[in-house]
Amino acid sequence: PSVSTSLVPWSSQASPSCLLCSVMDFHLAQVQLRWFQCQQELLGHVLAPNVVPNGDWTHQLLVLLETSPGMG
Repeated sequence: PSVSTSLVPWSSQASPSCLLCSVMDFHLAQVQLRWFQCQQELLGHVLAPNVVPNGDWTHQLLVLLETSPGMG
């Protein structure tokens, strides 16, 4: 699969941003994506839709994490 993570800023500076992780072109529908910070799993503010079939025997998954990213 191909995996990428990117920052998706909101229109307001006071609002937190979202981190988007996309997992594309995998064959097994049993994929689990989890967010960690300092070895702690982040469970709140995670928006995870279902795995979507692409129609060619592959699948995709997009998962958003609402957060206020910092340095480092």
